[in-house]
Amino acid sequence: MGIKVKAFAIDEHNVELKDQPMIEVELTDAISAMVANGTFATDDEGLFFQRQLEYIQATSYDVLYPDLKGRELLTTNTEGGEGINAITYRSYDKRGETAIIAGKATDLPRGDISGKEYSITVKTLGNAYGYSRQEIAAAKLVGMPLDSRKAEATRRSYEEKVNQLIFFGSAENNIHGIYDGPAGAPALTANRSLLSGTAGTDMHWADKTPAAIIKDLTDAVTAMYVDTKQLFRPNEIWLSVENLQLLHNTPRSETTDTSIIQWFVQNNKFITSVDQFKDINELESIFPNATVGTIDDKIEPNAGYEGITVIANGTDNLRIREPFPYVHLPVQLKGLEFEINCYGRFAGVETIRPAAVHHFLMGAKA
Repeated sequence: MGIKVKAFAIDEHNVELKDQPMIEVELTDAISAMVANGTFATDDEGLFFQRQLEYIQATSYDVLYPDLKGRELLTTNTEGGEGINAITYRSYDKRGETAIIAGKATDLPRGDISGKEYSITVKTLGNAYGYSRQEIAAAKLVGMPLDSRKAEATRRSYEEKVNQLIFFGSAENNIHGIYDGPAGAPALTANRSLLSGTAGTDMHWADKTPAAIIKDLTDAVTAMYVDTKQLFRPNEIWLSVENLQLLHNTPRSETTDTSIIQWFVQNNKFITSVDQFKDINELESIFPNATVGTIDDKIEPNAGYEGITVIANGTDNLRIREPFPYVHLPVQLKGLEFEINCYGRFAGVETIRPAAVHHFLMGAKA
């Protein structure tokens, strides 16, 4: 158990309110142990550092990283806990038929749900940050808070790794992503098609007319709805930043101020808002070269070609698995530095229904 000490309250800037009555605060076990063994000269010093860590850790969790869109796109499921090493899930497909039968028939056709089982590995992602004794002493002396940028940098590093795994997984670590993963991953079975006029002509949107681009978009969202027998209704289109800007900045025709994207959302059954278009940095040049018959080539960063992904997004179709979210562990003294180790347990993306994802390939710009 930690020890309880008297201390002044602090304001939102971590400044002591010495004009107010002192309050009782409990030092954590880690900090109280450091006070007991002389690492800190007094309870007051230990309490200062404890308060700083609590403030810094809360701040690092609040920092937003809008350019890392993996978590924004999909729901995160945190079931499982710290101790699990693998997650098993099923990727489902529905099948069945009904026939005209005789009154006493015994061999009725059956409807059923088929599913293939997948196991994904839960991996530990970790990093650390620290403060020297001198940094702590100087901060306490002048009543200034410790710099929180170290904690923010470690959190940023963690989120960058998570974001990369959400999109592309890790084949060697059996982590499934949206676009890639180990052999046999459901993401690799998602449908792929060529956009109109692509094969043999290397037609990027920058080289197409507005009418041709609108046809591409219409064909793409219609294809999922038709191919899945109306089971999946596309609700998002994922594309590169450049391609979304093209849709926003290109007029529908020479005689109107309406852009391609405005006209499309006003006239489409499924995509009815510009917010359903998601521009994603990671989608820049990741698609295979559709012009030379390599539609089944691997989708990966820097493949060199463009495309779009149509998706029926929802937690029942695909979701992120993070059984143990990122945490800061108790402080440790190493030499003349106080080190705070951080880690989380991450398992990638469950693609429960691959038919809810459809990639459409175009070429490179001429």
